[in-house]
Amino acid sequence: MLDLMVPQSSPASHRLVVSADDFGKSSSVNRAVAKAHDSGILTAASLMAAEEGFDHAVTIARARPSLSIGLHVTLCDGRAALESSRIPDLVGPDGRFAPGPAAAGLRYSRLGARCRPQLEAEIEAQFDRLERAGIRPDHVDGHHHLQVHPAVFEMVCRIASARGVAWVRVPREILALALRLDSPTAFPGHLISWIVFESLAVRNRRTAARWRLRMPERVHGLFQTGRIDANYLSALFSRLATRPSMAGSLTEVYTHPDDATEAGRRELEALLSPQVKETLVASGFLLTNFAEVTALLTSTAGGGTS
Repeated sequence: MLDLMVPQSSPASHRLVVSADDFGKSSSVNRAVAKAHDSGILTAASLMAAEEGFDHAVTIARARPSLSIGLHVTLCDGRAALESSRIPDLVGPDGRFAPGPAAAGLRYSRLGARCRPQLEAEIEAQFDRLERAGIRPDHVDGHHHLQVHPAVFEMVCRIASARGVAWVRVPREILALALRLDSPTAFPGHLISWIVFESLAVRNRRTAARWRLRMPERVHGLFQTGRIDANYLSALFSRLATRPSMAGSLTEVYTHPDDATEAGRRELEALLSPQVKETLVASGFLLTNFAEVTALLTSTAGGGTS
């Protein structure tokens, strides 16, 4: 991966972070993340704090200082960092959250103030688990994007900001581009998803700015979750490069590599693909990670990507 990293010489360049979600979920995800970073274009990974592969992921991360590590806040479809007795409104007796983001989000909205102290305690505990392992995350996002939920987002930003985190993910795809690359059969559902996320983004970007957290200008991957392949990444990079409005900005493309599933192997192959690497270089992107961009923006007298 390092041979594709371009020196961060100009704040006006169009920078690209390629990230992996679900780091720490399992050994198969961890192996895929390591391989995609070592031999591919992956530059960042978001770590789940309470899943079975956490310790293995920490070992991988420590050996790869050029891999930016963030917290993948998990409030659905996963295990909690705290005991169930401390967060009884969030998890069942088995310590697991609701299996899907819709059910979890509705629950947090319905319970309102009753569950807020429990949500805050759990998010703090997930950050604590990374820090006890010697990892200081430089970005934060959420499992199934539940971090953008109105009951959760400001809490995540406040806690992350207090811990020195610099970046938060607010999904924002370029609609025309996303639809051009999308599957026609998936279009109706994806259009609805885009409308929901875009409406949340307007409010959440203001909230993030209030807590002095930066956000990539665009975040791609929502429409293609579970279906990213080499052709998609090549087409995305080529088309993004032709948009002059992207100059001086940061784009994040998030993926889900996993060497134990068909979809995960396809995404891993895309991250390793010579075709994708060639397209990325030809398109003029500066492949980077969140830590490098933070250092660059700090050194340019407070200039920023937001």
